[in-house]
Amino acid sequence: MLIRVESEFLQGENMKRLSLIGGYLFIVAAISLSMVASALATEPWIWKMTLETGTASQTMDRPTALYIDAEKKRYYVVDSGRSRLLSFDESGTFLHAFNADGNLQTPYDMVRDAKEVIWIVEKGRNTLTSIDVANQSITRHVLKAGERTLVPSRIAILKDKFYVLDQAQGEVAVVNAALEVEKWFTCQDCRGGVVDFQVAKNGSLLALDQLGEDVVFFDSDGTLLRRIHVGQYVKFPSSLAVGPSGLVYVLDRHEGSISVFDTKGSFKYSFLSFGELRGQLYFPIEILFDPWGNLCVVEEGNGRVEIFSR
Repeated sequence: MLIRVESEFLQGENMKRLSLIGGYLFIVAAISLSMVASALATEPWIWKMTLETGTASQTMDRPTALYIDAEKKRYYVVDSGRSRLLSFDESGTFLHAFNADGNLQTPYDMVRDAKEVIWIVEKGRNTLTSIDVANQSITRHVLKAGERTLVPSRIAILKDKFYVLDQAQGEVAVVNAALEVEKWFTCQDCRGGVVDFQVAKNGSLLALDQLGEDVVFFDSDGTLLRRIHVGQYVKFPSSLAVGPSGLVYVLDRHEGSISVFDTKGSFKYSFLSFGELRGQLYFPIEILFDPWGNLCVVEEGNGRVEIFSR
């Protein structure tokens, strides 16, 4: 901010006083900027919007997952408690509720393939269910690997491959278009296996060992490369995501907070807190980043999806 002072006041004692005031204002400004920088360093994410239906009688009931269609610029919320999918546009406006004519049974996660077929993990049936909207057909698939029946939980898709978390064993299966298991990502040292994962574009995988409180890194061939321990900062890790800058974000379901680490395991900061107010988290279940750099948090307890931005 520039302050214009007429020349007749810039003489004698007035000049000295202005000089002192200017110095004081400079110090105050420097302190203020320092405080702002400090605040940004510890709380870099701010609330942007909430995905919600806006109808009191049709609010979300225990949402469990969020799928983001970058091409169509749509958010899809898996509303498990009401056995339906909800769609929102990029601005967060509610568009449509879909329940396949009442044929969904406790959906838990979803993806969409290149043919625009929706694939849903139906926990109520223990199936991977495909919905061909164009042909108005629903097909349910029980995933098997030999005599072993998978219990699908989380799902991701990369090119023509499905990555399916088998909740029973805590392993991630790579499933081809014929729904045959081609390989596994297995953590032998993980206590109870992994509970969440994220697939990179090169097919490598990041997974979360909940009981061991570790983030586990796999190569694209399924080889376990290394792990980082996050238990000092996260009491009950339930989901993880890799941010745009490559940092690892770990969600604490019980504390309602998110802790951030670099890929070597160095702690950076934590933010958010447990609660029901806007910008607080109540039994959150999943985090992920959308294509526009926002951080999305699915809150099972609060029945909503909170979206944060820089």
